[in-house]
Amino acid sequence: MTTRTSSDDNSSMTRHTHRRTRFGTSLVALVGSATLVASCQSLEVSNPNTPDVGAVFGSGQNLEAALLGSWRAFWGVAQGARTNSTYPVKQLSILANEMTSADVGDALSAVTAEPRFAIDNRNQGGWTNRKPWYDLYESMASAREAYQAMADQGLKVGVVNAATPDGADTQRSRVFAKFMVGVNNIYLGLLFDQAYLTDEKTNPATIVYELKPYQQVTENGIRILREAIAEARAARDFTLPANLINGQTFTRDELIRVMHSYIIRARVYNARTPQERAAVNWGQVLAQLDSGIVTRNFAQQADLTIAASASTYYQYSYLQTNGRTHTRLLGPADTSGEYQRWLARPLGERAQITIVTPDRRIHAASGPTAAGTRFAFLPTQSMSTANGTYMHSRYRSVRFLVPPLNNYHQTGLITTMSVDEMKYIRAEALIRLNRPAEALALINPTRIAAGLPAVTTAGPPNDRACVPKRDDGSCGDLFDALQYEKRIDLFPTEAIIAFADARGWGKLISGTPLHFPVHGRELELLGFPYYTIGGGGVGSAP
Repeated sequence: MTTRTSSDDNSSMTRHTHRRTRFGTSLVALVGSATLVASCQSLEVSNPNTPDVGAVFGSGQNLEAALLGSWRAFWGVAQGARTNSTYPVKQLSILANEMTSADVGDALSAVTAEPRFAIDNRNQGGWTNRKPWYDLYESMASAREAYQAMADQGLKVGVVNAATPDGADTQRSRVFAKFMVGVNNIYLGLLFDQAYLTDEKTNPATIVYELKPYQQVTENGIRILREAIAEARAARDFTLPANLINGQTFTRDELIRVMHSYIIRARVYNARTPQERAAVNWGQVLAQLDSGIVTRNFAQQADLTIAASASTYYQYSYLQTNGRTHTRLLGPADTSGEYQRWLARPLGERAQITIVTPDRRIHAASGPTAAGTRFAFLPTQSMSTANGTYMHSRYRSVRFLVPPLNNYHQTGLITTMSVDEMKYIRAEALIRLNRPAEALALINPTRIAAGLPAVTTAGPPNDRACVPKRDDGSCGDLFDALQYEKRIDLFPTEAIIAFADARGWGKLISGTPLHFPVHGRELELLGFPYYTIGGGGVGSAP
């Protein structure tokens, strides 16, 4: 075993070479789908700990079960829907100042705390970065092995006859498998400072464990999705079955649009700083938006009877106990000056405040304690005071709070990527390309519907009722209005949106981690040097 580590920063690359290994690391938890499907299907194999992929994927049914497992593992990272489902969606939302928590002993309080802490990467139970790291690689392993069973071993899926000699559903399954490998690479790049470069052809028997910086990881995912798009276009028309992305059927062309939109996310959300966000190829993004989702959201139907179909993120948005809407999310709407006074107070003197605003999403015209269309004022405080009151809030989201059951997160249609998200990315691209007048029609409809005046290229009307206001109390400009509108309007869709936007726009609290480090368990297992991120050290927001 050899190790090479650069000495200057924590985005260093560390290289380890291993022979065929079937232990619990990310890449060959990488026992991958072979072991998973073997255990689920009770298949008889000669060695149940290291089953041969060909033996496990002995049928198209088994292969499709692996693809379903791959999708659900990825959904768990995007929305929180599996064991330890709070990770990473709640932590991302808190770090992005969307949500807040004050529970004593709750892992959420560690990321809510100010001044910001460095991630406790020696904590072997540290699920904040451990959960997404292993789940994304689990998802990728399942999809990779399914792809190889078809590409290398000739497994055919669906009806085999003269019309479809390769199997009626083989092309569909290959495209979806490659889609999952690509999107998992993208999310590793969005969430972590470094990760392994893998694709659908990776062979665990000869894998070289080399950590590459996030830019390369995300670009690897983009490359794979572009290849998947090309493969889909060359394939026969197909429709994904409704039991895959639960309750939804997506045609080949709709899936292609979804893949384009994930590439757009990768290009825009990969930025760690305002400088990187400004340097995005916005012309390229604008051109690709026409190929992304334009009429239909990418969503899954939550079902109480189906594991890993729900959304912890949606649930967290309307809690009123160990989670509430952050003051910093709603504060820019305040026109009373209370938000600026709150910001000016020392942490130990901050507490919940009441927002006064013309934005009817936050409160009704009858008064600041009357429920708005998206948020509601809570008359009582149930959050702990043990860690202080600066993380307290009076608000929760009511967008998906549907009495009397209040369980939309388990029974509703969960949108994880929306047409509106792409609309706001388009508006940002237009502003950055010095075409602000074209962005007005994208920003104003939701403002006007909420009771706010339309913005012009100069921004909102510069008066006492200006929304949004900046932290210093001055009236925001057009770009501030875009940021405010996107944050309010999309909450909750997917937590990574708010987090990636906050770091790319320079809105994170100083010391907040810009991304997660590779989990300490992985570092220890492979003998990589220990490091962490955040708390004012390397990888922290300024």
